[in-house]
Amino acid sequence: MTNLAIAQAAEAINSAKSIVLSCHINPDGDALGSMLGLVHALKALGKDVVPVSHDGVPDIYLWMPGAEFVVRDCDRRDFDLAIVCDTGTTDRIGRAAEAIKSAPASINIDHHVAEGDFGKIRIVDTKASATGELVYRILVEMNTSVTKSIAECLMCAIITDTGSFRYLNTTAETFEIASHLMKCGAVPADISELVFENRTLGSVKLLGRALDSLQLTANGKVAWAHVTAQDFADLDAADAETEGIVNHVRAVRTAQVGVLFREIPGKKVRISLRSREGFDVNKVAQVFGGGGHHLAAGCSAESPLVDAEAAVIAEVVRHLKQNNSTETTDN
Repeated sequence: MTNLAIAQAAEAINSAKSIVLSCHINPDGDALGSMLGLVHALKALGKDVVPVSHDGVPDIYLWMPGAEFVVRDCDRRDFDLAIVCDTGTTDRIGRAAEAIKSAPASINIDHHVAEGDFGKIRIVDTKASATGELVYRILVEMNTSVTKSIAECLMCAIITDTGSFRYLNTTAETFEIASHLMKCGAVPADISELVFENRTLGSVKLLGRALDSLQLTANGKVAWAHVTAQDFADLDAADAETEGIVNHVRAVRTAQVGVLFREIPGKKVRISLRSREGFDVNKVAQVFGGGGHHLAAGCSAESPLVDAEAAVIAEVVRHLKQNNSTETTDN
């Protein structure tokens, strides 16, 4: 990403009258916070704005300012500009894809390892802690006044993807941006509580089911767990309510990698991977058509849960062996 791309994005936004925005399926706080932060800024400029999320807004993010603007689908094909947040490919935005593709101009804003070539203007920076940081840079370039609503959305984006500033992707610039967002009205403690300590009964019980299934490889380096379709049915819970469970799986002291498998009723198996510094789970996710960050990635499988578990864990183990072999050689 360059300052030129930021300037081009600002110019494209200023020139457009109607803008469609979207984010990846099964959206997290960064995807929604980035998109909604932009929505508030664009509405203040008088733009005709439609934010689309294939899976809507999960319950734990309904508090976010502007959540009521989000729609699950869009039949319009008359937008001047399309903006996609937190994913580099239209394959992962679901029902919004056709509206996004129909726009003559497009912007991709993302901090993941490049997983696609979407966007005539590409603002992609893997060193940014969250896509919300990149949205903030665009707003600065546009001399946009950061309202409390914008600040809360972008703070949610950053807090979600840094684990409340605990993860290694947190940088000095992250704190500088967060400081400004605080001055604009965002309260990190309140947002952290809403994101991490605001669970439904079903969500907490899903955590229990997942931890009951917890397994370790013989050497303790890989921990994994699953939530089955029956678990979802028994607890009347949704996939969005599994957010954060994978971090508990990775918390096992000996585990270098944690994996959570979710058997979506009537659909595929969704897989979340988390690792400690020194192992790149994005490489594993890419084997199965997914992607993400060095320490956090995801993918999916069409196979039965038991087969998906066997295939993914085998791939994690294989990559760990390669990684350890490389480290030994380097030393």
